[in-house]
Amino acid sequence: MNLIVLGILFILAFILQYALTYVQLNSFKRSYSKLRRIGRVVIGRKKGAARAGAIVMLAIDGNDKVITGEAMQGVTVLARFKKFEYFNGLKVGTINREDCKAIKLSASLTSAVLDGVVNYKTISAGGQVEMEPSPFGKLAKKLKLN
Repeated sequence: MNLIVLGILFILAFILQYALTYVQLNSFKRSYSKLRRIGRVVIGRKKGAARAGAIVMLAIDGNDKVITGEAMQGVTVLARFKKFEYFNGLKVGTINREDCKAIKLSASLTSAVLDGVVNYKTISAGGQVEMEPSPFGKLAKKLKLN
């Protein structure tokens, strides 16, 4: 009997995780759409498995200056986007680690901002941003037989 209860709890936890992830994804889509109506959007991210991850989105104008931004930071799917206006008025390509230190950003937000700057420079130069494979993608690559 205990095994059945444990199985039901596992399934309920999975469903709850899926529902909360869906809510968080909708939060991302709303924030992105709002910023996209303002201008082009630069996105930077810092993955966090056991530590807090972060996503930063910066709306930029035609002169590549930051108009406004939003950021999400946290460990769980309960994290939501909040205003992130520390770099308003700065050219996105000039933002560096010292700027992040000056406003005392956390390590994960700093990494996300710098990732966004690198992504911006890569796209501006005509390149393409390489996506790091997910943990399942890495596992599949290791298990793949050649």
